[in-house]
Amino acid sequence: MPEIQQVIADTSVLIAFEKLKLLNLLCHVYDQILLPSAVHHEYSSDSKPCFTMAEAPQGVSKLLENEIGLGRGESEAIALAFTSDVPVLIDDLKGRKAARTLGCRISGTIGVLVKMERWGFGKNGTPKADFKCL
Repeated sequence: MPEIQQVIADTSVLIAFEKLKLLNLLCHVYDQILLPSAVHHEYSSDSKPCFTMAEAPQGVSKLLENEIGLGRGESEAIALAFTSDVPVLIDDLKGRKAARTLGCRISGTIGVLVKMERWGFGKNGTPKADFKCL
């Protein structure tokens, strides 16, 4: 299995994994999931051991929010990814385009599901995932 990594998450991905009842598996895929304060505020539903609060640089975040029209959570997640070179999990198309323009490494819900299937995770964190039923 490849080395597990650190990642920044936007609210949209957390909500998607919660709806799929796969949120627990994120901590099996990533050692540390950084949540900017706005994301933590937007998603206060379910905290996991791998979730870590992180402060996003306000200058870049405010620019994305005010000039491009992104939400506060997307703006902070992208700003943190831009300044830290940590990949960001984001599903919002406008946010993905902004992150890509800034040179951030991005993935989303589908990308993580594909990674989980390749690595063989099941819904309970055991091998042999069957995500075709989703």
